[in-house]
Amino acid sequence: MHSVLRTALFTFFTFSTFSLIFAKPWHEVNKFNLDGQTCPVPVRENVPCQVVCVSDIQKCPQAVRPDCGVGLNYCVDGTCQQTCPSDAKSLCACKGGFLGGNPLNLPSNGVASLVPCMTVTNAAGRVSNLKVNVTGYSQDPKVGEKPLYEACAKALSIDYKAEGPANAANPFLLQCSPMTEHDLTWTEPEFVFFYVLAFAIAAVAGSHAVYKFIHNRGFKDPISMPTRSRSFKSMSYEDSEVELQDLFGAEVDLTLQFIGYRPDFFGAITLGFIRLASVVLVMLIFVLILDYYAVFSGLTFRDEAMVFVNHTNLSKAFILVWHMTTVWFLILKANGGHNLTYFGRRCPLANATMVKIKKRIEPPVYLAGMGWIAVRVRRIEQLLRKATRTDVSVHVVPVYNNELLDNTGQGRYIEFECVRYIFDEKTNSFEAGVANVGPSHSDLHAQSRGLTSKEARLRRDRIGPNAIMFPADGWFSALSKEFSSFFYIYQMMMLFIWFYYSYYYMGLVLTAVIVISGFGKVFVFLRAQRRVLKMVAFNGTSRVRRDQKWVDLPVQEIVPGDVIEIAEAAQATDHSLSVDVVLISGSVVVDESSLTGEALPVVKFAVKNENVPYSREYTKINSLHAGTRPLQAQSDIEGEPVLGIVTHTGANTLKGRLVRDILYPSPVSFVFNEHLKVVFPLLIFWGIIMLILSIVMLGFGDIDSWFYGMFTISQVLSPLLPAVLVIGQSVASERLSKKGILCVDLARITLSGKVKVFAFDKTGTLTKEGLSFLGVRSVLPGPVFAKAASRGSDLLEDEDEKLVEKNFNSFPSEVRHGLLCCHSVTYVGDQYVGNFVDVEMFRATGGTLEVSLSAGGAATTLVHPSQPGSGTLEIIKRHEFVHAHAYMSAVVHDLSTGKLQVFLKGSFERIKALSNKSSIPADYDSIAERHAGEDGCYVIALAVRDLPSGTTVEQAKSMPREALEQVGSPRVIGLLLFRNELKEDTADALQELREGGCRVVMVTGDNVGTAVHIAKRCGMIRETGLGQQPLVYIGDAAGEKGVVSWKNTEDGSIVTYGELYNTLELMRQGRGPLVELAVTGRAFNLLLTDGIMRKILLDTRIFARMTPEDKVRCVRLHMEKAVTAMCGDGGNDAGALKAAHAGLALSEAEASVVSHFSARDRSIRSCVELLREARCSLDVGIASYKYLIMYGEVLAFMGLIQYYFTVNMSQALWILTDGATVPLSWALTMALPAMKLSKDRPTARLLGYETVLSVVGQIFIDVIFQICAIVMLFNQSWFRCNEFDDRGYDVRRWWELADNYEASVSGILGTFQIVHAAAAFSLGSKFRRGVLRNWIFLCSYGAIFVILSFIILAEPNTVGCWFRINCGSPETLDKFGYRSLFGAPEEYYNPRGHNVMPVSFRWQLWALCVGNLIVLIVFQALVILGPVRTWAMKRWPLKRQKVRL
Repeated sequence: MHSVLRTALFTFFTFSTFSLIFAKPWHEVNKFNLDGQTCPVPVRENVPCQVVCVSDIQKCPQAVRPDCGVGLNYCVDGTCQQTCPSDAKSLCACKGGFLGGNPLNLPSNGVASLVPCMTVTNAAGRVSNLKVNVTGYSQDPKVGEKPLYEACAKALSIDYKAEGPANAANPFLLQCSPMTEHDLTWTEPEFVFFYVLAFAIAAVAGSHAVYKFIHNRGFKDPISMPTRSRSFKSMSYEDSEVELQDLFGAEVDLTLQFIGYRPDFFGAITLGFIRLASVVLVMLIFVLILDYYAVFSGLTFRDEAMVFVNHTNLSKAFILVWHMTTVWFLILKANGGHNLTYFGRRCPLANATMVKIKKRIEPPVYLAGMGWIAVRVRRIEQLLRKATRTDVSVHVVPVYNNELLDNTGQGRYIEFECVRYIFDEKTNSFEAGVANVGPSHSDLHAQSRGLTSKEARLRRDRIGPNAIMFPADGWFSALSKEFSSFFYIYQMMMLFIWFYYSYYYMGLVLTAVIVISGFGKVFVFLRAQRRVLKMVAFNGTSRVRRDQKWVDLPVQEIVPGDVIEIAEAAQATDHSLSVDVVLISGSVVVDESSLTGEALPVVKFAVKNENVPYSREYTKINSLHAGTRPLQAQSDIEGEPVLGIVTHTGANTLKGRLVRDILYPSPVSFVFNEHLKVVFPLLIFWGIIMLILSIVMLGFGDIDSWFYGMFTISQVLSPLLPAVLVIGQSVASERLSKKGILCVDLARITLSGKVKVFAFDKTGTLTKEGLSFLGVRSVLPGPVFAKAASRGSDLLEDEDEKLVEKNFNSFPSEVRHGLLCCHSVTYVGDQYVGNFVDVEMFRATGGTLEVSLSAGGAATTLVHPSQPGSGTLEIIKRHEFVHAHAYMSAVVHDLSTGKLQVFLKGSFERIKALSNKSSIPADYDSIAERHAGEDGCYVIALAVRDLPSGTTVEQAKSMPREALEQVGSPRVIGLLLFRNELKEDTADALQELREGGCRVVMVTGDNVGTAVHIAKRCGMIRETGLGQQPLVYIGDAAGEKGVVSWKNTEDGSIVTYGELYNTLELMRQGRGPLVELAVTGRAFNLLLTDGIMRKILLDTRIFARMTPEDKVRCVRLHMEKAVTAMCGDGGNDAGALKAAHAGLALSEAEASVVSHFSARDRSIRSCVELLREARCSLDVGIASYKYLIMYGEVLAFMGLIQYYFTVNMSQALWILTDGATVPLSWALTMALPAMKLSKDRPTARLLGYETVLSVVGQIFIDVIFQICAIVMLFNQSWFRCNEFDDRGYDVRRWWELADNYEASVSGILGTFQIVHAAAAFSLGSKFRRGVLRNWIFLCSYGAIFVILSFIILAEPNTVGCWFRINCGSPETLDKFGYRSLFGAPEEYYNPRGHNVMPVSFRWQLWALCVGNLIVLIVFQALVILGPVRTWAMKRWPLKRQKVRL
């Protein structure tokens, strides 16, 4: 990279030095011909003569004598009319007097008696109808050149004297004295308004600054810094159900600073004046633009066509106002967040009416190995942010007053990011409003009486209504935010120059493109915002207990602590809950699919009336959440409602947290974005250099050089650059949408193109949703595992099939009773609902459930076995499954025997810890792990405890959980085996991802053995190319001290970390066997704490028993090493989906909205499609970026060549060049993705070797061809002595500098080069299909290529004349045999009257253009994309993070 930069700098300084030294032509124009002989005197053909003036029309020479016809009079203004206007101005009047003084013998009535002879109108006004060929004429005829007048006088046979006519009675050629243009001084009235405006702005702003400094000097305001956090406390070791509490990111420490302000009269006046000044400055620029086109002609007090008299004065004023306006808007934008408070009055928070909130900008996760450029940019950015105090985001919010809370000292509040903050006079700070419930389960039951109306009102005013409040943008505010960015300011100011300098045609086109693009982005933004608003909107009423009475209230009036009735969806006014609730009575079957994507409803139970601390994380089985739908509500007592206490409302609900994650996402770092921060300043710097070179080429003293240079800057840093970078993302998003993959963040598409690590959840992602119940491994007295008494399943391998019992009737009675009763299953209609493991288990029993009422009115669940003669079982008490405990229990009463038993069911590790050691078989762990690992089973243990004889049902109901379960008393009676089958396309998709250069890992909450088995079956752990099976080591934390041990799954041996590390080193050196690691969640956290996990991260394939918080931590750890994607079902892995560089949720649930992508078909094939489109999008984005850079560089270098000769392209050719850029940029993005993923990834480094070499190489090639074209032109005999002589031409009228050979040759080749750049960058690579498949690009490029070729090769024609190439004036074309050519310009700004090139040269020029294309394509295909690149990569390999696939 350093060598590339050195080469670029050397080339730049060499070219700069050359330009400065040779700023003048290396030879005299039209001095010698190709043979070295002196050029003949130039002859300008068909030059119109000046007006011939006479005192009597009859004295006009015959060639110019007017003939108006019958009924018409010839007027002094040279027109024929029936009646001549009295105010007609004579064409023979000279405002500055006649050359040499007044004509002799002038009549007494002076100039008014002179009449012009016959005239015609052309671009210069009315001139004589006589045209002559002038020898030696090279200057502007308006200044009265002698050769022109002598030729005209000779043709008319009249006397000519340079000092004026000898006798006014004879015909004479009008010779006016040259006008001395009035240069306005800075004291002219035209500048008075500007002085007044500038002085007023400075005076008002300065006075306010002094006033504010004096006011704030002694002011000290206490700044409150509240910290609110949300964190995970779950220690779940299961992955069998979705945890809504853990849907969102890891612990966040959000620090805010509050500063109070009040309105200030002087500040309000100043702010109004500032806004008015901004409008006036823009209006002033528009006035100057209109004055350029003489719109105010006749309205000026000097009776001039322009307010500023001439273009020199006007341009000086425009440049001055333009710079002032640019700086003005940049200052306003840089201080945009402070503007409102800057003009306010600082005050204590207690008196503030608005509060400025400073929020610390959360640093993104930086990717290792982004290169030295990104690292330095990051450091510089951090230093600049710290120095300028922009390391915080600034927000201004109003302060509201609540009269009800005024007497509590907490009547003032603000709302920020959906959360209400209450001002507390005691702490003199704003604190997040809270209203706690509980704090214990028994307290919840005690609060079942509900709130009073006054208490509810106090809580509502403290916390806010039950709504997620965020300021939705309207069209005006959204457009204001969109069009006030720095780049839009740059675009606006550049377009002002285009409009001013007679390039308004293309200025209008680009304005339309920019405005339409901006409106499109605003439309997408508002549509997404409306989608969020629709998701958070709750309507309807809810039945609430207030003042000991049941009332129906709007859901917005509900507050934490309210007791509400849980109604079924069919009975509720709104089908979804609007609050988070904890049940205190009854049970509810709830559909959580809108949040989690889980299709199976779950059962929620009331919390027990026990003195147990209430915790949001530990009451998942007792909690209902906003956005879920109650399907069935079952009361404990007939006739009584199912009750719940509201715990959270509005933004504090889990759904509210989801919405806040969507509205306020965390930042992410990407090398593409980091390099953009360097590219834009570099382009601006390079544009300034080109501006200086342009001024040098055109001459320091010419004010118009500034405009030429600013055009160069606008070309180098194209205003279309940001829009084009987004087009590829939009196209990819549209194609993904057609494939069922929805994108909510377009920028993540480009980021996904660099994914190197793809993490997958297991259940529901790699495997199917449901579990198949396989059978039981019963434990017999001994204790030993029983062998199967029956067969009939092929789900297990033959050896294991002999050991597993599948026939329910053959199970031991206690095992049968446990399967029938130890679950959370209920039914809605004819459908069983509950945890899907429990439902599958209960279905295997063939039993039926019956919910009945006991004598006391309490609900009782009865279970009727399917076996004839089996007694009915009564479930008298349940302790639901809590992930923190990892097991559940049920108290069962056998009605046929009266026996009471407690059944426990949960993870085999947890049940082992709870059970009597004497009931656990010696091979318990190995059998469970073998079924989990080798067979891929989901293993659950079942235990039972017999309650002491004499225990009654009522006593059992009243016993606490600890007394019922009595740790150490239950007996293990069996292992329950389930299997989660792979999806059909999982293995193929993972194979394609690995072949596409992605490392695939598993991050799951399931058992590590099961995870290893699934990884082997799907090919995530696979044998080497030589057929060697990898060694799999499982890391788990053993013992209370948490020491991580490593177990070899092949032979069961235990190795130390040192031994494992040596094995890994041998593998990395290619001298040892392939090793794959698997770790549990506990081991992961211990290794992370010890600093070991980062060292072995990329050798670890499986992360098992991971809590949702662990998943987030694991993903973020991978993000430090490589661009990481996460794929899950959008449930308990939603936090990891949100944290990853790219998250793909295989779900359409609302919780999946936090993910950047969501797929409808739930197939991980979507991951492959995402990467295909993302890599294509990134590749075409880089190609579009390079194309627009080439567009600017080609025009810049071509401009330097043209400025050297003081020529320019025609307006039409400029419009074609710029107009072709828009469709070609768009067509480039329409490339289709490659059919298969390549093992490589596209580059995202805008300043990387590949990108820089591609652009610099093409620039070098194009400059060589431009030089070759100029050399080829100067070697033409017909061209020498016909070179363009710029003396006498006005460079402000740049379109008149196009009618020459130099402009035609350099312009047509430059346009070809811009078009060729698109063709070169359109070449298909590993990431997109070939250009022949991109029909849109082929049609666009082909049409432009044909037009340009026709312009060059065809004989003079209408099209060529539009572009002022190979054309001429009608008289000149008549000589070449092209009579009456439509479109031929009346006047051609060339001494010869044409720039028609010989046919042979036109073919040579076309061949040069085609050769330029061939060289560019060969360079791109062989050097950038082909064998040269491959050789260079092997010769000088880049230092990148090595990731084992």
